[in-house]
Amino acid sequence: MLFVFGKRAKQMRLNKVSELIHNSTNHQNLDSAGVSVHFQEIIDLDDGTYEAVPGSEFVISRVAFRDNTSKYYINNRASNFTEVTKKLKGKGVDLDNNRFLILQGEVEQISLMKPKAQGPHDEGFLEYLEDIIGTNKYVEKIDESSKELESLNEKRSGVVQMVKLAEKERDSLEDVKNEAEAYMLKELSLLKWQEKAAKLAHEDTSLKMVELRENVSNVEENLKNKREEIQESSKRLKEIESVHNKHLIRKEELDNDLRTCKEEFKEFERQDVKYREDLKHMKQKLKKLEDKLEKDSSKIEDVSKECENSKTLIPKLEENIPKLQKLLLDEEKVLEEMKENSKAVETEKYRSELSKVRAELEPWEKELIVHKGKLEVAHTERNLLTQKHEAANTAFKDAQKEMDNILGKTETITAAVKDKQTDLEKNKLGALEARKLEQTCIKEQEALIPLEQAAREKFAELKSVLDSEKSQGSVLKAILQAKESKQIEGIYGRMGDLGAIDAKYDVAISTACPGLDYIVVETTAAAQACVELLRREQLGIATFMILEKQLDLLERSKEKVRTPEGVPRLYDLIKVQDERIKLAFYAALGNTIVAKDLDQ
Repeated sequence: MLFVFGKRAKQMRLNKVSELIHNSTNHQNLDSAGVSVHFQEIIDLDDGTYEAVPGSEFVISRVAFRDNTSKYYINNRASNFTEVTKKLKGKGVDLDNNRFLILQGEVEQISLMKPKAQGPHDEGFLEYLEDIIGTNKYVEKIDESSKELESLNEKRSGVVQMVKLAEKERDSLEDVKNEAEAYMLKELSLLKWQEKAAKLAHEDTSLKMVELRENVSNVEENLKNKREEIQESSKRLKEIESVHNKHLIRKEELDNDLRTCKEEFKEFERQDVKYREDLKHMKQKLKKLEDKLEKDSSKIEDVSKECENSKTLIPKLEENIPKLQKLLLDEEKVLEEMKENSKAVETEKYRSELSKVRAELEPWEKELIVHKGKLEVAHTERNLLTQKHEAANTAFKDAQKEMDNILGKTETITAAVKDKQTDLEKNKLGALEARKLEQTCIKEQEALIPLEQAAREKFAELKSVLDSEKSQGSVLKAILQAKESKQIEGIYGRMGDLGAIDAKYDVAISTACPGLDYIVVETTAAAQACVELLRREQLGIATFMILEKQLDLLERSKEKVRTPEGVPRLYDLIKVQDERIKLAFYAALGNTIVAKDLDQ
């Protein structure tokens, strides 16, 4: 039954499942061994018989093979351990606690239990029975009732003292006595009501326990569904991780584009500020040139007017020059004639007249010289102002062209900035969606992490058990190979394989003799050689029983021991082919005796 219900080889006192396969002279090298358990639902009748429920029969089988694998079948249909466990649990067969099946090791364990647990975390025979019967659920309520009883006893003691005092003063305090009696009646009524409330609470708790038991099966079904969901979630997690990685790559690209766009936008802003400052400077410069142009224009008009006045005045003065020169010549001729013909007095007279005429001409000559100088200055200023005006017009046209170029560049930059801002908004939206998807993936990943950790822990536990079994098997195999090849002398083998005992003492020997897995060797040198072999091959560790170290126990092992009621010693029940091996069993067991039951 243990085999069919999925127990491992170690739990059936085997090293490998393949050891269950029958091997005899008539039947050698069989490939498999199988066991089938037949189930059916029955209805108990009043006369002690039962009636089978039609259609409720089913058969669970397990077949073990030579390669230490096994297969499960339900009604000859291939199945697995999970489905078999679910099927049996659905029919009320509790495989976790095995209350329907008491193993030999548990009999010994139960017989050695203390009558009652010594502490809150211990388990005694009473707690074990209550767990089987199901009355352990009332332990907490009994404790609560005991505490309540103690509190009520304390109240009662106080009330008794009050009654005693009341009896002393009963004659003088009859009213107080009556009041105390009424109080006691009310307390009694209160206790009765509390008792009824406790009963109702107990009934409610019982109903809740029934509901909880019904929910257990639902929870087990949900557990299977959740495991399937975990597998689906794992696949989905891998898909989401791949999508998440793609989005991370896309996010990095968008972040790089965003940084590039920000840098370009900053550069555009710097260029825009520069062009705006240049435009402002050019406008100021243009305004200054326009103001200067207006001033120069007004000056040119003034100078032009003065020049025109001078031009109109010059011809008049030039017209007067020949007349005055002719007059001067005439006067000079007259003067010469007067010098030649006249006398000194007359000469003086004409000289005075001549000086008068020269004095009269001198202002006109000065005015002519001044007007000529002004005319030349006006011509020079007009030429300079014309050159300045032409230079200002050229600079004004260049400034207008440069301003048009700056305006064109500004419009181009503004359009490019708008395009970049649009791209930036699109990239921000894409990054926001990627962040939302990333948050969703992170939440799903966080939800799946506990499930993954639980699965990894279970896998690690199973792997460690499997590795330990493999390691122990490989250690024994290597040592036996060294024995067969005579590489190491003095090896007998595993202690449990070197002796035999009646089947009913199997549990006793496995409980009392922890050294069944010890390797028995003759000498210390053999044990050291085995240890060196295991260390060299890195196969693991083993414990050795050295016979030459146990020689001092030889005499004691041969002594006859009288036991109470004639119960046997385990040592005497063991049968060996080589008598020298019995010394190893005595070293491990000593004078351990086997009792029939706990009372004995």
